Amino acid sequence: MDKVLRALEDAVGSDYVSVEDFVLYTYSRGIEGALEEVMPEYVVRVKSTDEVSKVVKVANRYKVPIVPRGGGCCLMGGSKPIEKGGIVMDLTGMNRIIDINLEAMTAAVECGITWAKLNTLLFEKGYYTGTLGPGSGMSATVGGGLSHHSVGGGGAAMYGTCSEHCVALEVVLPQGDVVQTGSNASIYIKESFCRFGLGPDILSIFLGDNGIFGIKTKATLEIFPRPDYHECKTFLLENPGDVNAAKIWLEWRRMGSLGIYDSQYLPPLTVVAYSGFLTEFPFIPAWKGIDKGILWYTIEAYTEEELEEKVKLADEVVRRHGGEELGEKIEDGNIARWHYEKHGFWQNWHALWNIAGPGCVPCSTEHHVPIHRMPDMFRAFEKWEEENRSLLEKAGAFSGVSTAILCGHTAVEVDSGLVVWDRPELRSLNKQLWINQMHMVIRNGGMPYMTGELYSQSLVDAAAFPEPYFELLRTLKRTLDPNGIISPGKYRL
Repeated sequence: MDKVLRALEDAVGSDYVSVEDFVLYTYSRGIEGALEEVMPEYVVRVKSTDEVSKVVKVANRYKVPIVPRGGGCCLMGGSKPIEKGGIVMDLTGMNRIIDINLEAMTAAVECGITWAKLNTLLFEKGYYTGTLGPGSGMSATVGGGLSHHSVGGGGAAMYGTCSEHCVALEVVLPQGDVVQTGSNASIYIKESFCRFGLGPDILSIFLGDNGIFGIKTKATLEIFPRPDYHECKTFLLENPGDVNAAKIWLEWRRMGSLGIYDSQYLPPLTVVAYSGFLTEFPFIPAWKGIDKGILWYTIEAYTEEELEEKVKLADEVVRRHGGEELGEKIEDGNIARWHYEKHGFWQNWHALWNIAGPGCVPCSTEHHVPIHRMPDMFRAFEKWEEENRSLLEKAGAFSGVSTAILCGHTAVEVDSGLVVWDRPELRSLNKQLWINQMHMVIRNGGMPYMTGELYSQSLVDAAAFPEPYFELLRTLKRTLDPNGIISPGKYRL
């Protein structure tokens, strides 16, 4: 038995360390479709912060890299090794709810819990996490969502990214020390409630870091009462729908708070794709033959009068920009109601990833842009697709923007990318197209948030970062991780 294996088994128990080929292969990739499988040497399933710390110390002793992994849902290669070997640390065994404090309105959890498990319990108590994490929330973990500033699972229009509501975070640093951040940084604060105080916002270093600065083990999130009243509406938009959607969202924002909990725009091609492939969804029959884009919203309110007034104001804006309302019921094509009342926010994205059938996989280039710049990005994609038409046809790939999601006060999350065929002979071409499109997004002002392997490296390769910024990033990494143990290769670090 090699020394590393023996030390890992001493740290977590022999039942929780694997070197079997079929297990290593399982952890050699996520759901991304154009990256090579990269086999780790060891898979370790941790059950506590203490075990995480012990494993990290073993890795430092023997100079073995570690990739932390939650649900494996990163679309950019963020939860697999970039270079062969090392340890993949599976954190999904750390999935306990530690405390739900309804007085402080917080939930403390281990970071291996899924967003679905946490919010299912909170729903029963009349609460939720605001933004419900990523669209992959049935399998994506809280730690993964915080590592990527995730959106997509619902609630982003009102609450922004999921990481905005983290008030305390426990992190195992790259040399094995355990640090408490946010409210928990002070030994005298007994209830986590706010991260803005006690000096610099050190917690934020670990949010959106894609796992390069440490391993998240426990998090405390703000939770919010679910309002008693809501309305869900779906509209057809006159073309160009992306232009009209941006105008609608800007007008809503300039009117102050309308209680818009969620709002998305689906371009005409996405509507056609839904109609052709996702036939099991109950709103699909009403979409047959539609050649327009769709905009939908959910508004929440605490009284009937408040809801009525907000819906009236929101609808006036939509109709002013050519919106035609579909029916009230889900069967009338009202995806908004399905999304909110039937937990469609998670079903939706899991289905889209395999929209064209077995062997079809996503190569995402999702990113943020300002609301008023959304149409410009749509045009940039149209131009890119025309310039790369022959390569797309050779790969049998589809490209474009599938959805735009209103996110926070000023931003739109643009769900864009490629749908490719996961075949060995196409891997190189698929990756070439994927990287090329990432560079296009970056150079057109898109802000990637789930960066993983390819987007983080593309930001560096496209020279997006001025040298003072990148040197600061390098300095932070070297200071926290002098042995280069945690997630090496991301951002070319």
